[in-house]
Amino acid sequence: MSFELHPQLAADTHRVSETDDCLLLVMNDRQYPWFIVVPKVEATTEWHHLDPDQQTRVHGFCVSVGQAIQSVFGSRKINTAALGNIVSQLHIHVIGRTPDDPAWPGPVWGAQPPLPLSDADVETRTLMMKQYLGADNH
Repeated sequence: MSFELHPQLAADTHRVSETDDCLLLVMNDRQYPWFIVVPKVEATTEWHHLDPDQQTRVHGFCVSVGQAIQSVFGSRKINTAALGNIVSQLHIHVIGRTPDDPAWPGPVWGAQPPLPLSDADVETRTLMMKQYLGADNH
């Protein structure tokens, strides 16, 4: 089986980069620096479905994404979550938070209607994350 991104994730995000193990997406909501890491493993819905080596690599990439968000966007807090209640495909939200964001201190889900990113926003966020994360991303 080949890896396919869930249609809802494809509809709600823009592609930032890819590693051997993961896709990095940016959520189409300019209110938060909100990125999503998707392990490239077919039909995986839970962290514990990944083998130990995959878990280590995916976790390491999520940590790098969180560090990038904090550095690039000046986020005070990084929220990391794998919910999967609506989209079952394993995906990890890595979201930068600040006291002045519209959902602070609560969760971002359902707090405000999303405000779509402009093409320039997508390009800027993609470039900044790629520059921070380095040459390992394509």
